[in-house]
Amino acid sequence: MTRLQVLGVSGSPVKDGNTDVLVKAILETAGVESEFVKLSDLRVGPCNACMRCTFMNLCVVEDDFVQLAEKVMEADALVLGSPVYYGTVSAYTKAFMERLFSKRHVHLRLKGKLAATVAVGEVGEVETAAWMATALDRQGFDLVGSISAKGTPCCFACGAGETCAYANWNATAPEVTGEDYGYAEAYRGYLEILPDNVPLVHGSAKILRCRSVKDEPAVIVETERIGRLLGDRLGGDTG
Repeated sequence: MTRLQVLGVSGSPVKDGNTDVLVKAILETAGVESEFVKLSDLRVGPCNACMRCTFMNLCVVEDDFVQLAEKVMEADALVLGSPVYYGTVSAYTKAFMERLFSKRHVHLRLKGKLAATVAVGEVGEVETAAWMATALDRQGFDLVGSISAKGTPCCFACGAGETCAYANWNATAPEVTGEDYGYAEAYRGYLEILPDNVPLVHGSAKILRCRSVKDEPAVIVETERIGRLLGDRLGGDTG
């Protein structure tokens, strides 16, 4: 039986979305035995701070994390991806990361395993990828690389984005927050904010197209570079 070498975990609930694409690209480029897991397909709740995992390094909460933790322990590397929701990782990702705490006590059971992180968002994706990397480092992982990318705003898909005064580009507008998050530049060619748009008062915009990481060569090149680094460390066929 072939042993699992890299486990890819996506905390995005969007099927085949940008986060999934980048996690899968790293797995494919690594050229070793891998498995992709989507947290939204599983039942993994947050840590309940019972501390019963302290001396046996096993979480006693009975949900799908039990089997997922076995895969984490079997694999030599973890590729963890998340969309950016409310300035940080998704709830799916956060719950998974909290539950990994069960492997930390006393023995640091994950020490020496390799890791890579993926974060996709409209604002805060760089900081989110860095936070994920730091959290995994404290769990004992050896970070190989981290990739962040712009994604498609949820307001593009909800059906009300073009006329919503509270769409993300309005809620984060400089005249509202006092800061320029670079929204206009990041979504040039994807979104046209019309002259009569007034943030938090009157929404007026035209959604031109979704933003896909597949159309961004620099992101794909960096993702494949991380995959090759991971594969090289694991003795894979990276071409």
